[in-house]
Amino acid sequence: MKYFIIVIPFLLCFFSKAQEDNKQSLIVVQVEPGWGNKFRQQILSYHFLNGIYVGRDQIIRVTGKVEGEDLIRTDIGNNFLYKDRYLITGIGNIIDLDEKKVLFDGKGKLIRCENDSAVFYTNDIFKGKFYSVYNFKTKKYGIVKSLVFKPIVGQEVEFDKTSAPFKLYYYPQGKTKEVLTTDAGFGQPAVGKYPPDPPIFWIDQNQFVYGWINKESTELAIYRLSVNSKEKKLIGKAAITPEKEPATISKIDEKGLVLNLGTKQILIDLSKEALIEMEFTRPYCGFSFECQDNDLGRSVKLNDQQVGTFQFKPMNFKADKNIAALVKEIRVGNETYQQGLAVWDNIHKTWITVDCEEVLSLVGWINR
Repeated sequence: MKYFIIVIPFLLCFFSKAQEDNKQSLIVVQVEPGWGNKFRQQILSYHFLNGIYVGRDQIIRVTGKVEGEDLIRTDIGNNFLYKDRYLITGIGNIIDLDEKKVLFDGKGKLIRCENDSAVFYTNDIFKGKFYSVYNFKTKKYGIVKSLVFKPIVGQEVEFDKTSAPFKLYYYPQGKTKEVLTTDAGFGQPAVGKYPPDPPIFWIDQNQFVYGWINKESTELAIYRLSVNSKEKKLIGKAAITPEKEPATISKIDEKGLVLNLGTKQILIDLSKEALIEMEFTRPYCGFSFECQDNDLGRSVKLNDQQVGTFQFKPMNFKADKNIAALVKEIRVGNETYQQGLAVWDNIHKTWITVDCEEVLSLVGWINR
């Protein structure tokens, strides 16, 4: 009997401690002052133990520009964390957070990550169009030479942006290109030399949806288009504002997609052929926030219960299991100023403030 009295408390203590030791790190990018046109960026890791901030360390410094040309840029497009180790920037650079070094300083649109590989697509006026693969195991990069390589569901289509409105071409295998539509919209305002491609998502090998944007970037229409029949069907329209970040379309389930554009999240209901503007973002790890801000800021929810209201930019909100972080701001007239990090403490059910210099990009959470 004494045996059980001694062992059970020990086991309870052991399991309790195992459950408590939850290590999470927030990857943050800040601009390093004093480097002028080189645009030096510091990538840091803010460490949390059981939701409590315990310190930070610098992972690596990277140079953003060399002689006016982009090199490593964490402030363009959406950054992506893979396997809690690799940071893939919005322009396709790869940084190893463990070895603290740049693995690939080239550019390309990330198509997918799978196992030990990252697949990119390049469509460059000088380099041409091609797929490429970076292998994390061998640490080698190579261009895919197979003409039938298909990293995503769908067919080969391309927006011709040499004149407006854009044209949309289809490239059947072994045949000459075909025109799908001569009016694919005007796209979003150009960031740099060229406007981004309108958002597109393949439903199956034959059908896809894409976003048509008017010249003023005030109206968005979603069309479903068939490459076989060339039939184009309007799903719905929504009012928008000009945004720097490219719009994206992603899958929710078999019947629904969501379009992300600036502060807007729009549900594309394929079964009802309708667009529904969402009041709150889709929950991730239970956290969601109000799409539109107001004088008080945006409301934040956890498991559909309001837990706070803050001024912050949507790109500067990152959530993980039982924790979320945002870059607080204060608005003075038309200007906004950062006020450090607000981090949700799930143990005490409150927000804590972490001092932080000017944040360039809140990348996301890794679990270690």
